[in-house]
Amino acid sequence: MQKETDRGLPLVAAALIDDLLLRTLSSFFVENGSSDKLLKGASAPVGTLSARVNLCHALGLIDDYEKSEIELIRKIRNRFAHARHGLTFADKSMQGLCASFTSPLPEGIDYPVHTSRFRLVNATVCIVLRLYHRADWVELERREAKVWVEPDFTRWRSTESEPPEQGQVVLGVAPKKSGKKDSR
Repeated sequence: MQKETDRGLPLVAAALIDDLLLRTLSSFFVENGSSDKLLKGASAPVGTLSARVNLCHALGLIDDYEKSEIELIRKIRNRFAHARHGLTFADKSMQGLCASFTSPLPEGIDYPVHTSRFRLVNATVCIVLRLYHRADWVELERREAKVWVEPDFTRWRSTESEPPEQGQVVLGVAPKKSGKKDSR
């Protein structure tokens, strides 16, 4: 990341995190074609970094701190991605956003901890380290497809040949008798 331009750095940072969130969600979802349709492709409902962050947070796959730091990285990425040209980390708006990171900063050795660029790199490294094996951990809790209602439960029956048990709730459908006016 250190070799990236000011514009390239947040794009690469966000892409790294986006890939980790995608892997995390893929490891959590039931293994079926619906998962890929939700997560991958041009019109995937959970195909953006923003959607993945929110879904991971809603499912408890990332915590409040991780969501907050990723949201800042996403905002910085978006500002650089949509700027025509000339935006740098020296810009006041970038300095303000980067000052909002809460990731722990290294102490000791002469790190440029007060520069916006370093703070973005630091936050990205902290998040990537936290998420690197998340997909492996989450896979231990992968959702399994379940049968919620047995097929026999929803079949058509005749109450004359199979009367319901006492207290059993029944939804009935009866043919309309001809010649009589419906009083309902």
